[in-house]
Amino acid sequence: MSFILLRSRWLLTVVAACCLILSQIAIRTSSSTQRNYRYIPTDAEIVLEEVAHHQGQRRESQHLLNGRIDSNFIFNDDAHCPFRDSTIYRKVFVYPNLGDAHWMGDILSDYGHAMSNQLPSPTVWPWLYYDVQARANTTSHYDVNGQHVQYTTELLVRELLTNPNSCLRTYDPEQATLFYVPYLPSMEFHQASKTALDYSTSMYGQAILDIVQEGNHSAWERYFGLTSKYWRRRNGSDHILVFSEPFHGLLHTRNKRGHYHYIRTQQQTAAPIVISVELSTSFVNEYPECARKNILMPYPNTDGRIFNGLFQREATAMSNIIQQNLTASHHIGTESHLHLPEMSETRMNSNRPASIFYSGGNHGTCTSVRRNLEKEVYHCSKSFQVYHKHMTRRPHHGMWLSTFCPTPGGDSPSAKRMFDAVIMGCIPVVMSHDFVWPFSTEFDIREDLNPLGFSVRLNAADFETKLVNYKTCQPINKSRPAGILDQLKQLPEAEVKRWQVGLAKAADLYSWYKRDDRLVQNPLQASVLPTGGAAHRLVRELELRAGGVRWPACQREYAANPWTKNSNKKFKC
Repeated sequence: MSFILLRSRWLLTVVAACCLILSQIAIRTSSSTQRNYRYIPTDAEIVLEEVAHHQGQRRESQHLLNGRIDSNFIFNDDAHCPFRDSTIYRKVFVYPNLGDAHWMGDILSDYGHAMSNQLPSPTVWPWLYYDVQARANTTSHYDVNGQHVQYTTELLVRELLTNPNSCLRTYDPEQATLFYVPYLPSMEFHQASKTALDYSTSMYGQAILDIVQEGNHSAWERYFGLTSKYWRRRNGSDHILVFSEPFHGLLHTRNKRGHYHYIRTQQQTAAPIVISVELSTSFVNEYPECARKNILMPYPNTDGRIFNGLFQREATAMSNIIQQNLTASHHIGTESHLHLPEMSETRMNSNRPASIFYSGGNHGTCTSVRRNLEKEVYHCSKSFQVYHKHMTRRPHHGMWLSTFCPTPGGDSPSAKRMFDAVIMGCIPVVMSHDFVWPFSTEFDIREDLNPLGFSVRLNAADFETKLVNYKTCQPINKSRPAGILDQLKQLPEAEVKRWQVGLAKAADLYSWYKRDDRLVQNPLQASVLPTGGAAHRLVRELELRAGGVRWPACQREYAANPWTKNSNKKFKC
């Protein structure tokens, strides 16, 4: 009889908790309708859903049903987590967002407790509000065909560290060796829009600046509502900040180049571990220890069609058409402008019938390099002309179909095109002096990835002036370097094959998602856990920086050679 009563009480508790959760959903859905954004379940609701699949875990379920998360709780299926063997397994503490289930207890400041008294409330951090809008409408960072897709590093890192299937997160800050600050500056800056940019420094960005520059934690406690205890413990050297854009971070200053954004905007010489997509050759050479303190990641590509094979299948179908056009023009000879002098027969194959592909704008810095490159390829590459005439202009198809992909810098030394080329097997021809390949010997001589094994480097400064006559495609001055087509034509065939083999290793390393024909078109929007080479490498890099162990060397280095605003003001083309 007592067993039946206990069981009844347990069932009543479950039913009551479910009703409570449903009522909260109704309240928040109503609020979100007024604010025009979609409700996202709290962490507790997500975890509760996971627990529902595990029978017999009543103790854990009761903790969750009471709105609390047991910090020692471990799922039975952790053995299947891809990062189960990592030394930071259950060691990354993620600061809570306002309204999360673990927005409670000692992690909150006095201001945070005051915020709790106002819940439930439609108030969310501004970057989360824009994030919800963009995800629901498939815009901005969640538009795989849009420009902002290149700025999704902060969203991918968040997914990696908070997805319950990664098993990296701990809810007990005392057990953590790393602390992730879930601030999304790129999302906040772009406001889920193509045009509505906010260049002002937000009070949240300023709060973090106050900590790393002055050791002042008051704004953090007031505006984030969180304790500063763990910032103080190791001076923030075990805290993770993520910046998805070279020119943006805690500040959004315009018309600055060189070291400014690394040192001022993103605070890469301060204590926190900074994850970013760019560091220049000049910065790495001048501050190697500070570069090693931080983590340089590849520009991301979250288009599932690259990894599920759709783009490659489309490109393969196109290659047959292109090959027919190239072969016909080569043998008929009546259209001399379609002859293929820049291609050797060994390089012409059914998979990559075009010798070269280039697509890029003429804005930003080093525009003369890109302008001259574009004109030479457009007017003098016969295979590109056939491609451009008969095929779609989608860059992904062009890269799949080509042997070489010139990759000059963009607004800064780096550009997403460098990594797109690698992922799609097109040999990148780097034309940017200050560009640094992540995880390579260019970043740290102790790394084992040598960019010369999968890419070509040309002196971009040579292309700042016109090298060929675009009508005759002949060199303007034989005493100067030849155009890019002649330079690539002179490369030994054995080298080309060696680079193509090396691309396979680099492509895996620079991919956030594994190749899987079941992968959805928009995995970031669908909250798919990234488990590609880039994700695994990031976990490894975080392991090496747990506890802030690399900060002291950077601190000494920068103290001996502080940057001044008058030095390193420009990038080298």
